[in-house]
Amino acid sequence: MSLALDVAYAAGVVLASPLLAYKALTSEKYRTGYRERLGGVAARAGSAPCAWLHAVSVGEMNLARPLVEALARARPDWDLVLSTATNTGLATAQRLYPGRRVFYYPLDFSFAVRRSLGRIRPDVVLLVELEVWPNFLAAAARRGVVVAIVNGRLSERAFRRYRLIRPLVARWLGRVKLLCVQSETYAERLKALGAPPERVVVTGNVKFDSCPAAPPGGRDEALAASLGIGADEPVVVAGCTWPGEDEALVAMYPRLRAAAPGLRLVLAPRQAERFGAVEQLVRRAGLPCVRRTALAQGQRGEAGAVVVLDTVGELARVYGLATAAFVGGSLVPHGGHNMLEACAHARPVLFGPHTANFRDITEELIAGHAALCVANAEELERALRGLLSDPGAAAELGRRARSVVDRHRGATERTMAALEPLLRPIEQERT
Repeated sequence: MSLALDVAYAAGVVLASPLLAYKALTSEKYRTGYRERLGGVAARAGSAPCAWLHAVSVGEMNLARPLVEALARARPDWDLVLSTATNTGLATAQRLYPGRRVFYYPLDFSFAVRRSLGRIRPDVVLLVELEVWPNFLAAAARRGVVVAIVNGRLSERAFRRYRLIRPLVARWLGRVKLLCVQSETYAERLKALGAPPERVVVTGNVKFDSCPAAPPGGRDEALAASLGIGADEPVVVAGCTWPGEDEALVAMYPRLRAAAPGLRLVLAPRQAERFGAVEQLVRRAGLPCVRRTALAQGQRGEAGAVVVLDTVGELARVYGLATAAFVGGSLVPHGGHNMLEACAHARPVLFGPHTANFRDITEELIAGHAALCVANAEELERALRGLLSDPGAAAELGRRARSVVDRHRGATERTMAALEPLLRPIEQERT
C-alpha cells in the first residue's frame, strides 16, 4: 500500500510540476521548508517522552493553544513538539510557543514520514481536527507510536467523498487509537466510515476554549491608536477575507461612511500573499489606504484610511475594536472561517451563507439570534448599516454571541481526560 501511494503521489507531482514550478517562482510559500517536508528535520535530543501535535495552518494552531498549555501542565517532563503545513502556521507556532520545537509536517511519501518519525521519535502524535495521511499512519503504527485525533470534525462534503473509498478509510481510521470529536454529528460520520465506535469520544470544540476568557472592559484604545483609529470612530473589521469579498467591502465603504460619519474599515485578507493586491484594490477605488506594518513603523495614514491588517496572529485582538465584524470566506464558497474570536469580544458578527466548515457553530449562533447570516453583498451592506445606526441592537447581538461562547467552554478539559489513558501507560513504561 505504501509503495502504491508513493507511486500515486509521484505521478501527481509530475503532472502538477509546471504549476508547482510557476508557484515556486511567484510565491515564497512554495519555496520554503522542503528539507523538513521531505523528512529532514533535526533529530530530537534526549530520551524524554515526546508528544507531537500537528496543526495544519494558522487557525488550527491558534485553537490548539489551550491543548498545548494543558499538555505542558500535565506532562512538564515531556518534550512537546509542534508541526504545521504552512508558512503562516509555522510563524504562528513560533510566536505562540517560544522555546518549543516547531517544524514542517512531512509530505506523505513513505520515506519522508519514516525519516521524520525516526528523528523526532514521538511516543504520541495528536492530529488537530482530521489531518490524517495514510503513509504517516502506517509508519507510526509500525513504530508503535500512539496516534489520536483531537478536536476532530468531518464536513458533509468530505464525508460524501470518503464514503466512496470507505474500506480504505476504515483501514486508516483503525490505526487511530482515539478520536476526540467536536459533536455527535461528526462522531456518527466517523463511525459510518469505519472508525471503531469505542474509540470515538465527543469532547466538544476546543475553539471555544481558545477564545478570550472574559470580555474586555471596553475598547483597547492603545490598539486602536496604533492602527490610526480615533477614540470616537466606529469600526467595521472584516476578517479572513477572500477575493470577491474585499471588492464588495471596498465598494460599500464610502456609502457606509456617508451614513456613519467617521467610520473606519479594517480589512484582514486570509492569505498573506494578497496583502499587496488588497492595498492596490483600495487605492484603485480612490480611497486612502495604509498597511498595519507601515503604521507600526511610524507612518501616518490619511483621514478615513482603510487599514489592511498585513500581520499574522493579530486579528483576534483587532476584532475587539469592531463596532461590527464580518467574517470572510463566507460570501464566496470557501466554507467560512472562525467567527468565535469576534463573538468572544461580545461584538455583533455577520457572515455569508458559505459556512460549511463551521456549520454547527453558525447554526447555534443563528438559532440563538446571536449573529447575522447575509445572503450577498447587498444584504451585508444593509445589515451593517442597521447595526451602525442602532448601537443598542448591536450591543445585544454581541452579548448573545458572547453567551454562546461561554456556554460551550470545557472541551480542553474533556479532551485531556480522554487522552489520559493513552498517556499514562507511556509514562509508566519510561519510569
